[in-house]
Amino acid sequence: MKTEFLYGIHPVQEALNAKKRTITNIYISQNIKNNRIKKIADIAKKRNIKLSTIPSTVLAQKVGHDYHQNVIAQVSFLPLVDINQMIETTAFIIICDHIMDPHNMGAIIRTALAAGVTGIITTRDHSSPFSASVSRASAGAMEHIPVARVTNLVRTMKQLKNEGLWLMGLDGKSQQSIYNASFTDPLALVIGGEEKGMRRLVHETCDQVLCIPQLGPLDSLNASVAGAIAMYEVFRQRV
Repeated sequence: MKTEFLYGIHPVQEALNAKKRTITNIYISQNIKNNRIKKIADIAKKRNIKLSTIPSTVLAQKVGHDYHQNVIAQVSFLPLVDINQMIETTAFIIICDHIMDPHNMGAIIRTALAAGVTGIITTRDHSSPFSASVSRASAGAMEHIPVARVTNLVRTMKQLKNEGLWLMGLDGKSQQSIYNASFTDPLALVIGGEEKGMRRLVHETCDQVLCIPQLGPLDSLNASVAGAIAMYEVFRQRV
């Protein structure tokens, strides 16, 4: 079984809560008195997960940096799902088209979980993997939301269309505002990459392309911020 190290209190705690991964070892720093880490240790003991107390410097060596918050877990890779599992009558899927930055990906996933998104789809190439860094940036939200990676995004979008989902993309150059659109039907919302936005064929495959109205001299919002605004407009219309 291939494994990786999750690091930080939220990712480790949520991996324990979600129960999607096999957790083989949990390591905590010596002489650390923290109620949240104690809770993690208590759960590990109840589940017979190997628990080790080691120097903080050794934790840093295992993950390659000091941003571990005194707890790491050796876990199996996050299981991916088939996109058919995401398609429901109330489907709300986020498609990330070449989102490369793990912090952007994590922020998108964190908002997605709170906004009722039923799944995240990314490309296998030229996209941030669902890594420990993304789990940390998502505050552990990645451990709960279904995720999929596909080889051909346009083909996947066409499949979603055939299943009855409406495909909506975000583009700052569009003349139609998200606030004039209806998001009550099953849909997939496409968020383009940090530098170039949606690729041409992805853009052309969308049923509707929308913008977020804004003032000021900048041309566009950060991908995760734009995604958050749009996701919460969908959420607002559905609650």
